Amino acid sequence: KTLNAAQQDLPKLSWLDLRGTGLSAAERLAIEELLLRHDPLGRCWGIVGLHEPTQNKILDFALPPYDWNTQRKLATSQLVDEYGHHTGGVNQSCTIILGIGGKPEKLINIDAARDDGVLVLRRFSGGGTVVVDHSSLWTTFIGRNSLLPHVKPFPREIMKWSVDAVFGSAFESWGKQFKPSRRQTLVFKGKSCGFSGGVGESLILPPSPNETQEIQNTDTPLFQLRENDYVLGERKIGGNAQAIVKDGWIHHTSFLYDFVDNNMEYLTLPDKRPDYRGNRSHNDFLVRLKEHYGEKSSKNAFFEHVKKGTNESFELEEVSLNDVLTIAAEQFGGLQEWWDTKCRTKVVKL
Repeated sequence: KTLNAAQQDLPKLSWLDLRGTGLSAAERLAIEELLLRHDPLGRCWGIVGLHEPTQNKILDFALPPYDWNTQRKLATSQLVDEYGHHTGGVNQSCTIILGIGGKPEKLINIDAARDDGVLVLRRFSGGGTVVVDHSSLWTTFIGRNSLLPHVKPFPREIMKWSVDAVFGSAFESWGKQFKPSRRQTLVFKGKSCGFSGGVGESLILPPSPNETQEIQNTDTPLFQLRENDYVLGERKIGGNAQAIVKDGWIHHTSFLYDFVDNNMEYLTLPDKRPDYRGNRSHNDFLVRLKEHYGEKSSKNAFFEHVKKGTNESFELEEVSLNDVLTIAAEQFGGLQEWWDTKCRTKVVKL
């Protein structure tokens, strides 16, 4: 493609869209760390996708329940979820993901999660605990210090950069996509009636009182960075975390397009929480993006606006999953071998 002068001065970024690949949450995390630590070309990356909570496409590891008696009891279950997966009577609709230093006994309602057979992972990055499902919108950015010297490798500075360089523009354009027009345009196809200069001319009128009320009702709370969270107004819209390595960093987020209230009950109220949260429960503290963007938009539209925002700050190069799996094969003999040996994301058995 032909680049204009402004684009030629932008740093390059490899864009990996994992929608439609069928990869699981664990496989996504394995790929992210692989690219952070072992990309032979040392590239910046942008990665987006929707992922299976528990059903792996490539990796092979045991899923809960881990108790033999429970396994035997559930072996004859014919329960199938809405995605066609045989659940064996356990909750495979979500996965709980701890930060690398997270303690399950402090952050998870262990009895409930164990009884329901929920998969728990400990990821390679810091941050808090999240619940992900089929409606979680995954975004990841990997930055290299040599290519982004203006981004200081500290969590708060990385988050501020993400708002300035990508998400601020993405949410602004997403909101404008379906925002009602505040003006009416009448096009006169016939003879001028004194308001227009002639055939095909237009007249701009203000909105009617009913339309003004509709516009006011569809206003979306402002997207912003609040302490270490992305929020709409006073409510959090996703969990994020960072990992810092010698030559760069990773910043990944699971945005909440939708979620099941009961799944959030697996999480306890953490001892360490942002001041603006107070003692609000997860369901009072979180908000679904679909409540503000979903009526006239979609999950896929979100990713397109994120890509558009990223394209304003980088020169994008499309990369495929096969390209990434080649790195795993050349560096470790395959993604499974990477998972089994060096990958820091691990299954937590409750």
